[in-house]
Amino acid sequence: MKTRTLTRWHSRIGILVCAWILLLACTGLLLQHGHRLGLDKPLLTGDLWYRLADLPKPRVTGVPRHEVFQVDNRLVTRQGSLAALDGDLQGLVVGPETMLVSDQGQLWLLTPEGELVDSTPLNGRRLAGISPLGEPVLQLGQHRWLQDWWLEGEAVSSDAKVAEPPQRFVETVMPDDLRDGHSGVSIERLLLWLHSGRIFGALGEWLMSAVALMAIGIACTGFVIWGRRR
Repeated sequence: MKTRTLTRWHSRIGILVCAWILLLACTGLLLQHGHRLGLDKPLLTGDLWYRLADLPKPRVTGVPRHEVFQVDNRLVTRQGSLAALDGDLQGLVVGPETMLVSDQGQLWLLTPEGELVDSTPLNGRRLAGISPLGEPVLQLGQHRWLQDWWLEGEAVSSDAKVAEPPQRFVETVMPDDLRDGHSGVSIERLLLWLHSGRIFGALGEWLMSAVALMAIGIACTGFVIWGRRR
């Protein structure tokens, strides 16, 4: 191949490779300093971002009135992500000074502001509601127990009726100021997928391979052109 033709192809391929290297350099630099720039925060909540990041959209259930939510398998309140859950949240009862929330294995004690105070195992029981005297009721089959609001003692067997059932968790949308901190896709994750080419799906692997081959090609043609001009 003539040197002029080789130089022309070297320049054309070089432009494509340089553009890709510039992209890799920019995304790599942003990833290196992502934490300092706040790029690791899950700020993007639209369906498009979940599709680009190849992530399932988080399932959110809750009792919005009391700002108690389940995001995937996490118990979330205004105080943050409090604990990993054993299954779905089953119910919530509200007392004078505390709230009790149950999943399939634990009873969680929260303040009205959503701070986690304590927890205790349910041992197969469930949170059935509140008794006529205003005490939390646990139930297993036909048997019931009364539990104090502060979880300070063992539940006591009782024949108390349930006057008020627990508030149920329903599918909902978190308030914007809570959602931004506990669900969403981070810019850092999108940059990582762009940096690796995975954001393009199956095509990304071939694209990265093609760029690598073009880089090898311009390196080889560069050596040939340099050798001929000497």
